[in-house]
Amino acid sequence: MGKTKKKQDPGSAPAPIAPPGAAAEGELPDRQPTTAGQEPPLVPLPPPGRLRRWLPDLIKAALALGVISIGAAIWYQPPLTLADFPYVSYHFQGQTFTDAQLFRPLAMPTRYYIRLPKKLAARYEWFAVDRRREVAALTLAPDHRFLGRDAIKRSDPLGLDLEFRKLDHSEWQVHFLADAIVFSNAVLTVRMDARRTANDTR
Repeated sequence: MGKTKKKQDPGSAPAPIAPPGAAAEGELPDRQPTTAGQEPPLVPLPPPGRLRRWLPDLIKAALALGVISIGAAIWYQPPLTLADFPYVSYHFQGQTFTDAQLFRPLAMPTRYYIRLPKKLAARYEWFAVDRRREVAALTLAPDHRFLGRDAIKRSDPLGLDLEFRKLDHSEWQVHFLADAIVFSNAVLTVRMDARRTANDTR
């Protein structure tokens, strides 16, 4: 007995033919590739590595260590910086001059160094003044360097204390006044003034 074909109802629509790769009923379809105007899917980033997390802290620590090292070096061996206050003048061989240079060491607010433009009377060129200790001294030129500048060592002696010293057949007179510091002997007088003197035309 032959098999009979089931006739299709002429009023019913033909069943759609699924394209190859289509999901079966009840399965989720695969994510379709994005097209223009659609946001790409969010892909979770891998957690940052340990070095990556510590890098900002390492940079901060390195900068702090550099600042501390520079500060310690300046404290131990302060460089000299040129200053224009107080006003310095000196009297030699009957004339008053204002061409001396004044230096201040960094991190030493009460210390001054005075350099005369040339060695006078074959011995006077560099003087050191400590306002806190009220000492004026004849000293040598700085023989240290820091970042290309003349520098001193904090532990070095100030120099030859002028008070009660007899040079050029006379004792030095040293005066720390409210607005001036003056030290002098029979040959040379050096002044540091808070105000310009009449002879200072700078």
